[in-house]
Amino acid sequence: MTDCDICGSRFGNKSCVICSKIVCSSCVNRKGTICKRCSSRKIEKVSFFKKNLPYIALIIAMWFFVSGLYPFPYFMLIGTPVDMGIMQPVLIATTVMTIPFIFMLVAWKKRSERMRSD
Repeated sequence: MTDCDICGSRFGNKSCVICSKIVCSSCVNRKGTICKRCSSRKIEKVSFFKKNLPYIALIIAMWFFVSGLYPFPYFMLIGTPVDMGIMQPVLIATTVMTIPFIFMLVAWKKRSERMRSD
């Protein structure tokens, strides 16, 4: 067991969903999800986009990496003729690389909602 970050008791066994501080059962709300400090400040819940911004940025960076290795989308943008037979593997690779991350983000959202309701 760890110490409560609010009152200092030795029974810190819950985590605030907003500030992620370890708190004891007497320092959380009735649902056991938000600590006294966050509930008194009327802090809104963190949005899904803000919470997963690093992972979304990773997906975008991967797309830029793939399009940097295969600059065909940029060639199409500036008007250079590109054979679509060359583009097909790039589009397939980008899609295949993105699908697991989308499922991961959805699973994390469901998990965070389930943890809030407990």
